[in-house]
Amino acid sequence: MSIEEFKAILDGKQPQPKTRRKARHTEHDIQVACINWFRLVYPQHIIYAIPNGGARDMVSGKKLKDEGVLAGVPDLCIPVARHGFHSLYIEMKNGKLGKVSDKQKSVINTLKSEGNCCIVCRSLDNFMQVVSAYLKV
Repeated sequence: MSIEEFKAILDGKQPQPKTRRKARHTEHDIQVACINWFRLVYPQHIIYAIPNGGARDMVSGKKLKDEGVLAGVPDLCIPVARHGFHSLYIEMKNGKLGKVSDKQKSVINTLKSEGNCCIVCRSLDNFMQVVSAYLKV
């Protein structure tokens, strides 16, 4: 018991219960849930991650850049042609907190101009709705 809580009891006031902040899911947590759901529901299709983000040392970063890693490419790709599109690219963001960068906007616009569907998803529910609608024949 803290001194403030003890003083509140002495003053005849009921101490307020401490409220816990609700744990927020990270973009990583949301993406892992999305991949797991997709592979369970659509085992006949491929989904893969494009690991462009994350902190890397300079040597690893240079190697990846030399190998073709491109900043701004969406996080996930479902290489299935539907509804006149070649593939579905998904940029994952953490709820309302995640912001699409200018580089991501530019790459997404280029991918769209080449006949791909590109969507930003901000939750597992959002991802499930987008993927289900896209894969619907």
